[in-house]
Amino acid sequence: MNAEIEKPHKKYEEWDTYVPPLGERGELAETHRTTLKAASIWYQSLGFPEPVQKTEDDDLNVGPGEAYLGRLKRDPDGTGSYHGADGEMMLTSNPKLLSADTPIWRLMKASAVHELYHAIQDRMSPSLDPAMGVAPEIPQCPSPRGRQDTDLSWLVEGTAAMVQIRWLEGTEGVSWGHPFKGSNRAAWVRTFDQSLHMGALPAAHIERAKRPAMTALETVSWFCDYGTWYFWYAIGDMIGRTDGERVGYTRYIFEGTKPWSNGGIANIDSGLKAAAAEYNAIRAYRDGLYDLYPQFVAQHLTEERFYGDLQEVELGTPDLHTTTSSLSGGPLEPLASRAWRVRVRLPQDVSTIPYKVRFTLDTPDGTDRDDLHLIVEDTVVKKPSDRSAPYTDVEQIHPTEGGIAEYLVRVANVAKDATATISAEFSLRMEVEGYYGDDVTGGLSSGDIGAIADELPPGFAVRGPKQWSCSGDATARALFDLVTPHERGRDFERATSDFSRSMEGAADKLDIITQRAERGGVLDGGTAVQLRNELEKRRAALETADATPGLDRAAAKARARQSTDIQATFVGQNEGEMCQMLLSATLKGSNGGPQSVPGAVNRDLFPKNEAPVFNVEVLPKAFFDAARRGFQTDSDQELESWIACTMTVEEQQEVRKRAARAGCEPVLCTEGRLTLEAAEQGRIAGTFEFDVLRERTSGRCDIPLGRDKVVGHFNVHSTDNGYDDDSLFGGPAISGVPAGLKGGAAAAAIRPGAPIFETTGGSNGALYDALDSLDLSDF
Repeated sequence: MNAEIEKPHKKYEEWDTYVPPLGERGELAETHRTTLKAASIWYQSLGFPEPVQKTEDDDLNVGPGEAYLGRLKRDPDGTGSYHGADGEMMLTSNPKLLSADTPIWRLMKASAVHELYHAIQDRMSPSLDPAMGVAPEIPQCPSPRGRQDTDLSWLVEGTAAMVQIRWLEGTEGVSWGHPFKGSNRAAWVRTFDQSLHMGALPAAHIERAKRPAMTALETVSWFCDYGTWYFWYAIGDMIGRTDGERVGYTRYIFEGTKPWSNGGIANIDSGLKAAAAEYNAIRAYRDGLYDLYPQFVAQHLTEERFYGDLQEVELGTPDLHTTTSSLSGGPLEPLASRAWRVRVRLPQDVSTIPYKVRFTLDTPDGTDRDDLHLIVEDTVVKKPSDRSAPYTDVEQIHPTEGGIAEYLVRVANVAKDATATISAEFSLRMEVEGYYGDDVTGGLSSGDIGAIADELPPGFAVRGPKQWSCSGDATARALFDLVTPHERGRDFERATSDFSRSMEGAADKLDIITQRAERGGVLDGGTAVQLRNELEKRRAALETADATPGLDRAAAKARARQSTDIQATFVGQNEGEMCQMLLSATLKGSNGGPQSVPGAVNRDLFPKNEAPVFNVEVLPKAFFDAARRGFQTDSDQELESWIACTMTVEEQQEVRKRAARAGCEPVLCTEGRLTLEAAEQGRIAGTFEFDVLRERTSGRCDIPLGRDKVVGHFNVHSTDNGYDDDSLFGGPAISGVPAGLKGGAAAAAIRPGAPIFETTGGSNGALYDALDSLDLSDF
């Protein structure tokens, strides 16, 4: 290809005078010619068609031995080059191209590769240029040249910019990187809060775009469209197996036959699906923009500077913050994302028990929840199978003294049929622990946890002998669940599909990690293939397994129950030491509600597991110390043994008879009583009392060494409405693996009504923790 001005050209005023490429201009012409020749060979090797490019006789017909023609711009001051739909290519004549010793010129020395790609675009899609002429302009993207982006520029210029950078990576043997991620190489930038095809520049870059001399940190930003190169670059990384495929996949887009309206999304979506199928992409990337856009946000938009309107949320422990689309900028646009930086400040007197942070994405009626994607850090949260359940992600913090845990949380909007994506309303709840001493459903804002209006103080307290004393105020940690027959039945119905989805999410993440590890040289190709094959076998086993009949029977049986269960764990202190109170109760009725429940009951009078009864235990610090020792006896530590004692009237009569026959004083206890003021989804409150005895056997009679009474109360709320996936405490578990959890699977072992230990074990927990600790950007 000849890169010189062959003849005067009246179309452009600056080219009216013929200037032969001599001296420095001759060097520029030769530099462009060499680049274009190499690029032509490269494009041909990738399967691209010939360009729409003028030849030496100034037409588009290529004769035998005839070369394509490029022209040098007369003005040597500009940095840009140009290619028109008529096949005219005008290349920069700035002498700085020769030395290429600044970040901007190290990028722009490949501008001829960029312009040649435009010529190839015109060949692949003849209808694209006319569509560009009528495409809507983007007002927020003004240009120093008085032009504006259209909603097709993100495709046309974005892909050309991506190809330019891929070329430079290949010829220079470097990884280009992105300025927002610390790269010192110049590259175009944009923000991604708005739709992909309706981009915007970061505020700090709008003025810089007008200056030709820029530092690496300032980088270059002509319009918003060039900055979308990063999206197309990421797509190539995700679906392409080779360097060639990471550029060649764009053929499937530009060869599309659908209309180019609405940002060209129809051709882009179908083209990405076709390329993924041709390249045998991993399963997480096969479903076009529906898969790829959320993964792009998760894996690549990991720095705050990618978001022009990133919002910050500070949370304590416990704490709750709720926002909505209307409070955070309005409905979320199609193919757009919204971001929050969430910081959780742990208390100074830190507990050794891990904290849980839950993010819940929900939508109002009339919004297709399936279009929205919840993204926490580098993971797209797997959606629940029940379309009525919100999306949740639970993160587990291993506390450090006065530490801060940070999360980058995003919501992305793209439909299964990407062309059908519409602006979406949503709500996003961010909570630490999720259980509060005050009502969180009545419009409380973050940090506004105080006294409640009812007579019972917030939190909990149990009073009795030292072994039976423990209390916590409104900020005490708690964990409870009220399960109605309907909710239990629904959990059975969800169980298989939720488990499958959870495992699909884990398999997708392993797929992604394997691919990146292989490309980063951490994993050899043979091992990667073995891992993928094993994952496919496991997926196939999940797809063919059918536990539905058994679960349907279990669900029907659960719904037939006429009782409701409460399980709760409260964490407090006793004389400066950690302690826990455990509560379990079976209530009459299928909806719970205020009632009185005894501590002792004749279970034979009720259906199995439906006898109304309650039980309270208090676990002192000594219990957890013993657990760490494997419950081995510590001879240096003797604990008082106070035992709860409850009896029905019939049991009291039987004790009297046995005592009379033995000539002993009867040791009698009351039946105990739990009085519930509230027992509903999201709130439990009540008081309780029962007897405790300190016993020792002496001769024929059991003579208690002490008698006391334990009394207590509790009054706590949660955001659980009975319709989520129970992720506040890990979700329903099958074979020890929780559904609904992205990471920290050990949290599944933390169940209401059971002790909360300092650490939780299990191979599944170790697996998920290992996955969460992997930084995908390392590969």
